[in-house]
Amino acid sequence: MKIKLLGPLDDVTGYGEVARQLALVMQDLGVDVSVQPQNWGCTHIELPPELDKRIKIMKHLKQTPESFFYVNVPPFFKRQGKPVIGLTMSEVDGIPEKWVKACNSVDFVLVPSRFNLETFQQSGVQPEKLKVVPLGINSTYFTPEGPKFTFPPAHSLFTFLSIGEWTPRKGFDILIRAFVQEFSRDDDVCLVLKCHCNGSDYDPSGNKIQKEIKGIVAREKKSAPPRIFHIPQTLPSQDMPALYRMAQCFVLATRGEGWNVPVFEALACGVPVLVTNWSAYLDFLNEENAYLINVDALEPVPFCGIPTDEIYQGHRWARPNIEHLRYLMRYVYENYAEARNKAAAGQSTVSKHLRWDLCGKRIIQHFSHLVHVV
Repeated sequence: MKIKLLGPLDDVTGYGEVARQLALVMQDLGVDVSVQPQNWGCTHIELPPELDKRIKIMKHLKQTPESFFYVNVPPFFKRQGKPVIGLTMSEVDGIPEKWVKACNSVDFVLVPSRFNLETFQQSGVQPEKLKVVPLGINSTYFTPEGPKFTFPPAHSLFTFLSIGEWTPRKGFDILIRAFVQEFSRDDDVCLVLKCHCNGSDYDPSGNKIQKEIKGIVAREKKSAPPRIFHIPQTLPSQDMPALYRMAQCFVLATRGEGWNVPVFEALACGVPVLVTNWSAYLDFLNEENAYLINVDALEPVPFCGIPTDEIYQGHRWARPNIEHLRYLMRYVYENYAEARNKAAAGQSTVSKHLRWDLCGKRIIQHFSHLVHVV
């Protein structure tokens, strides 16, 4: 079987990680895979040498594919005169009409969760085209055992860690407000934000984000706010497990996720997670293996002046309850033994269900069905 995979292979985004891992696992499962980058932004990832070499070989592989596999947002999908499958997702409660049209133009659309199955179908994607295929986590790197990231400002402090692109959807504004309201400089606790800008406001120095963080803190008018640290640089993918292991808790007050790679990577590393009680990852997270932030309501996505406005307009996302977030952060801080037990349950869930080999086998079965039919 010869498949050409197209997606943001060089990007630091979740889509980029999914595209790379699927190219590698499908090759490991015996598929002749060639790849073509469809990159989005300015922030590119540094891969481990052996993985980088494999991806580069696939980029330069000359072959006539039997099928095409898009791991990207639907506007990138293109009919090729041969079987075409797209893998995509949405972070809000629906998708725009042009996404619906693009999805209906290909043979199958793979989504990682029942959340997306429902939102895509309700938006008008033909039900017979939709298939749920949970994604995976790289279990070679993301384990509880191994070195911890060296970050001296957080040394000896109870560390809450949050990771993601600096966009309104990720809820960093809510998280910072809750953290500042709940803790003070007298608490031996800190919040580490590993975040970046990836669009026209690309700023590798992190100055823009740091200025906005200071503005959010200042508006709380607290005389001795707790410690907040920002890591602006993109870390090589092989260093990310050490960053998770550095933390006592991973927290993301997101307004919505299409999958949520970081929360599952954190659990794979044995780190307790605290995340909003809404959207795609709830297929695998519950009160037994995570701390879930109550949602006040689903609210219309506002105009933010960023590229996703076109995708999200007319749809809704979650508003996490800031008081409950404050309570949960304090609770994890004061009941860490219980939190570690939840993390162990979450790690078991990830290792059992979220494996790239299982994901790759399911995808290959869908391609085999199409090739056989054709």
